[in-house]
Formats: sequence, structure tokens, C-alpha cells
Amino acid sequence: MLAVLPGIAGITGVVALYLIITCWKSYRPQHAGGGEGALTVWQLIAHVEAERRQRDQGGRHRLREPQPPPPSTSDDETPSLEVQRRILDALRRL
Repeated sequence: MLAVLPGIAGITGVVALYLIITCWKSYRPQHAGGGEGALTVWQLIAHVEAERRQRDQGGRHRLREPQPPPPSTSDDETPSLEVQRRILDALRRL
């Protein structure tokens, strides 16, 4: 009986290893649908076509005219030093 025990343990080990290898992480979920906000095939094709048209228009690195600076308003101007001193004095008195 003891002479057969190593053979039984070996066969059991091989079967257990086979089951572990075949069943380990065998559950792989399938794509069940796009869900809300997923792109369709036609939307992806339209996106690729838009990229192709943009590429045919001259590439990403085409030269552009410099944009004029936005007009300045009176809010952007800093107050004079005298006004700043008056404000600072008023804040200190609080």
C-alpha cells in the first residue's frame, strides 16, 4: 500500500496542475455592448475622415498670422502709487 502512495500522489498532482492551468482565469468577460456614450462604427469612420481632411489641408505646422493683442481696458491699469498707499493705510486701520 505504501509503495503505491507516491504514484497516486503524482497522478493527483498532475490532475490538479492540469485543472489549475485550464481553469485559472478562464473567465474572460465578453463585450456585451457599447453602453451610453460609446462611439459607433460610423462615428469612428467619420472621425478618421475628418482627420484625413485636416491632414490634407496643410498639416499641423502651417504658418499663421500673429493675432493682435486684445484691447486694454481701464480695469487692467494699475492704480498710482498714491492710491495704493491710501488703500494700504485704510486696510491697516481696519
